[in-house]
Amino acid sequence: MQDALRERLNTLYAALKLGQFDFVLNALDESIEFISYAPIEVFPFLGHVRGKAAMAKLLRDGYRQFDFLTYEPLSMVVESDHVAVQIFVRVVNRQTGRSVQVVVAHFLRFRDGKIVEIREFMDSLRAAEQALGRRLVTAGS
Repeated sequence: MQDALRERLNTLYAALKLGQFDFVLNALDESIEFISYAPIEVFPFLGHVRGKAAMAKLLRDGYRQFDFLTYEPLSMVVESDHVAVQIFVRVVNRQTGRSVQVVVAHFLRFRDGKIVEIREFMDSLRAAEQALGRRLVTAGS
C-alpha cells in the first residue's frame, strides 16, 4: 500500500509541475484544507484556503504568476494516512523573470483515498529574497 501511495504522489507532483489542474483536483477531498506558511505579501496566492474551488483558484493564480520548471519529490515518508514529502521546486516569475529555487516540505493527510489536508513549509526568507531580487537580512542583523 505504501509503494502504491508513493507512486500516486509522484504522479500527482508531476501533474502539478505540468499544471494539470483537473488531475490534481481529483486527488483532493471536497473539504481540502491547504495552509502554506509562506509570506503572502510575496506569494499572494498562498496562505490558507478550504475547499476544492478555493484550491483550484490557488493553483490557477500560482501558475499565472510562476512558470514551474521543477517540482520534484526528493524524499517521502508514509505513515498510515499521513505523508511527509520534501520537494525541490524551481519556478520563474512570469513578470520579473526572477528564478526561485527552494525545498518545500508538504505534510499531507488522507481520508478515504483523498487528500484532506496539506501543510506547506519552506525557507520563506530565501524564497522571498529570490522572488524580490534582494537580500532582506544582512549579516550581523
